[in-house]
Amino acid sequence: MMYKTLKDHRIVLLLAMLGCGWLSLYFGKELCWDLAHYHYYSPFALLNGRRQMDYWPNSYIHQFINPAIDLFSYFLISQMTPRMSEFILGAAHGINLWLLFLIARRLIQEPYAYFIAVMLAFMGLCGPTVLPGIGSFQNDNLVAVFVLGFVLLQLQCLSIYQQSERLSRVRHVLSGVILGLGFGLKLTAGIYIAGGIAAALILPVPFGVRLKTLCLWGAGCAAGMLVTNGYWMAVMWESHRNPFFPFFNNFFHSPDFIDAAWRDKRFLPSTLSQILFFPFYFAWDGRTADAPFRDLRFPVIYILFVWIGLQWIKNKFYAWRKKNAAAQERAAQQETSELPLFLLHYWLFAFFIFSYIVWQYYFSIARYLAALEMLAPLIIYLLIQQMVRNKILCYASVFLVFYILLYFLSPIPMVRAPWYDSSFFNVKLPSLIARTPRATVLMTYTAYVMDRDPRPQTYLIPFFPRGWRFIGVPFWHRQYLEESTATENIRARLRGQHDPLFLLTSDAQMPALYQTVRRFDLMPAGKCEKIYSDRQAVTHQNVLLCPVVSMNGLRHP
Repeated sequence: MMYKTLKDHRIVLLLAMLGCGWLSLYFGKELCWDLAHYHYYSPFALLNGRRQMDYWPNSYIHQFINPAIDLFSYFLISQMTPRMSEFILGAAHGINLWLLFLIARRLIQEPYAYFIAVMLAFMGLCGPTVLPGIGSFQNDNLVAVFVLGFVLLQLQCLSIYQQSERLSRVRHVLSGVILGLGFGLKLTAGIYIAGGIAAALILPVPFGVRLKTLCLWGAGCAAGMLVTNGYWMAVMWESHRNPFFPFFNNFFHSPDFIDAAWRDKRFLPSTLSQILFFPFYFAWDGRTADAPFRDLRFPVIYILFVWIGLQWIKNKFYAWRKKNAAAQERAAQQETSELPLFLLHYWLFAFFIFSYIVWQYYFSIARYLAALEMLAPLIIYLLIQQMVRNKILCYASVFLVFYILLYFLSPIPMVRAPWYDSSFFNVKLPSLIARTPRATVLMTYTAYVMDRDPRPQTYLIPFFPRGWRFIGVPFWHRQYLEESTATENIRARLRGQHDPLFLLTSDAQMPALYQTVRRFDLMPAGKCEKIYSDRQAVTHQNVLLCPVVSMNGLRHP
C-alpha cells in the first residue's frame, strides 16, 4: 500500500513537471522587463568579473541583489536551446503543483481525497501571477518551491507531534533549511519566515514545544540562508559595510546609500480603508502589479475568515451567557472538530494570515505573494469544509466558488515571444562591433526602478566583445537623474579615455541622452547603427548604438 502511494505521488510529480514544461513552451519565450534588466546580466557580471569592469551608479539597485538564483537562468539561456530552456524552467515550476498535491493530501482525509488534492493543486497554479509565471525568469515561482517545501515539512512535523507528542527534530531543521535556501536566493521570501514565526508562537501547544520548534527550524533557516546568500553578504559587507546592501540601511548606515530602509513602496495601501480591506481593492484592478490583473481568491478568503471568526465569537458568547457546561463543551468541540487535523489546520491558517499581513505592510507587490496564491484554493476548501458540514452541499459550494474564481480570473500579461530561434534573445549586432575589440559605451537605465522608461538593455552586454566597457547613465522620467557622486564617477571614467565611445539606448531616448552627455563634454560623431533582438521585436522599439567624441575633437582609434 505504501509503495502504491509513493508510486502515485511520483506519477503526479512527473505529470506536473511535464505539463508545466509543455505549458511554458506554449506560452512562448519569456522576455520580460526584469530579465532584460538584470536576471541575465547579473550572473554574467558575476562569472566574468564585470563588477570591476563596468560602472553602475548606486541607483541601479539590482546590481546589489544576490545573483545566485539567476545562475540557473543564465545557464539555461546560454547553454540550452530556447525550447529546452523554457521547458526545463517550466518543469521546475511544476514541482509546485506536486507540493500542493502533497500538502492537500496531508490535510484531506475523506473519500475522493486524491481527486480533491489534484483539483486543489491545479487551482493553485491558476493564479494571476503564478499561471503566466510558469516558465518565467522572474523567480517567484521558483522561490515558491522552497516555501511550499517548508509548509509540507512543517505539517508533517505537526502530524507526528499530534500523534505521539514527539518533536521530529530532523524534519524541523530540514524545513528551516529549505525555507532559508529560498530566503537567501530571494529576500522577499522573508515574509514567509515572519509568517512561520508568528504561527509557531501562537500554536496551541506547551510553550516549551513552541520554543524548541522555533529554535530547530530557525537554526536550519539561518544555515540555509548562509548557503545561498553567505558569499554575497560577505561581498556586500566588504564593499559597502552592509550585508544586505542597499536594504536595511537604516540599521547598517552604509555611507554608499541613503540612511533609510529603502524598498519599492509604489503599491502599498495608503488609506485606512485600503489597509483594512486591501484584498477587495487589488483583486479587481490589479493595483499591486505593473500590469492589470483580476483575481477574487483573497477577497473570498477574507470573507470566509471573518465569517468563521464571527461564528466563533457568537458560540463563545452564547456559552458564556448560558453558563451552560454542555454549551461550553459543544463550543470547545467545534474548535477541535476533526481533532486529528486540528493543529495542522490551525498552523496553516495562522501561517497564511500572518504571511499575508507582513506582505501587505512591507511590499504589496503581487508576485511576492505567489506561494499564498497557490495555497489559497486549499485554504478556501478547508474553510468551506468547516462552515458546511453536509458533504454534498460542501462540494457544491466549493465548485461554485472555484467556478466564479476561474470565470473572473484575468492573469497578468507577460512579454512572451511565440517563436523559437537558435538563440534565446536572437541578438544581431552591427558589424562594426566585431571590428572593434575595445570600446566604452554609455547606456541609459531607469534609476531606483521607479519608472519603466528607458527600457532595459543590459541583457545585450554579454553579446559584446569582452573588451567593451559599459557605464550606466541614470534616467528618471526620461531625463538624466543628477546625482553628484554618479556624475563625478562617470567623468572620472571618461577622463583620459582612449577607446572609441558610444551611446546605447532606444531611439526614443537617444535625443535626451545626446543632451545628457554634453555635460561630459561629448558630442555626436557619426551615423547610429541599429541593434536587433527578439526582445525589441515584442516591445516594438529600436535600439541604437551611436558614436560620440569629446568636444575637443579628439577621438582615438
